Amino acid sequence: MRTDRLHQLEQYLIRRRSATLPELCGQFGVSMNTIRRDIRELVESGRLAKVYGGVVLNQQDPTLPYTDRSQSAVAEKQAIGRLAARLVESGDTLYVDSGTTAVELIPHLAGLERITVVSNSLIVQNRILQVPDLTLIAIGGQFSRRTLSCSGPGAIAGLRDLRIRKAFMSATGVGLETGATNYSPYEAEVKRTAIERSREVILMADHSKFGKTAAICFCPLDRLSALVTDRKPDDAMVEFCRSHGIALLY
Repeated sequence: MRTDRLHQLEQYLIRRRSATLPELCGQFGVSMNTIRRDIRELVESGRLAKVYGGVVLNQQDPTLPYTDRSQSAVAEKQAIGRLAARLVESGDTLYVDSGTTAVELIPHLAGLERITVVSNSLIVQNRILQVPDLTLIAIGGQFSRRTLSCSGPGAIAGLRDLRIRKAFMSATGVGLETGATNYSPYEAEVKRTAIERSREVILMADHSKFGKTAAICFCPLDRLSALVTDRKPDDAMVEFCRSHGIALLY
C-alpha cells in the first residue's frame, strides 16, 4: 500500500539522511513518477526537503564536520594540492571552495605573482595568512560551524560580480552519470554560482570519491577543465576525460 511505502520511505531517509531519486526508485521498485509523487507528499508535510537530484531529511545536514573530514586521506589530499598548483599561473584569480581537498592548494601558491583567491571558507582564509603574497577576497554570508564556511544569499551576492579564472572544487562523490556531488544544498548553491562565474573548473578529488554519489550534483563532469586526483582512475573515466578535452593529473 502507498501509505506503507511512504512510511518506509521516510524511515529509509532517517537512516540514510539523503538519497538520489534513482536510488529510491531501485530501493522501492517503483517508477520515477511514483517516487516523485511520494516525495512531494513528504516534502509538503515538512518531513523531507527536496534538493537538486534528490531528497534530504528535513533540518538535517549529513555533511560530516570539517574537522572529521580533514583527518581522512591527508597524504592524498596534500599530493593533489601540489599537482593542482601546476595549473595556476601568475595573474590568476582563483576560487577555492570549502572542501578539505581544495584547501591543500593554498600552500603551493607561494612564489606566484598577482594571485587573487576568492573563498567562502574560513579555513582557506586562515591558510592564506601563511602565504603573504596572496590577495584574498573573502565571501561572507551565513556561517556554518559544520563546514566552517559561509553560504546563503550573502555568499551568492558576493560572487555575482566577480570574474574568476579558475575554480578549484572539492566533492563528496564523483561519477560519470552523477557528476560532482555533495550533500549540502547550501554549499552546492555556492559551488554552482562560483562555477558560473569561472572560465575553468578544476575538480580535486582523491580516489575514494570515485564511484560514490551524494544527493546533490553541483557540476556535471563535462563542465570540467581538469581533474586532479591521487591515482589513475578507471578506464571509463580516463576515456571520458580524453574525449571531452579534460586534463587529467594524478
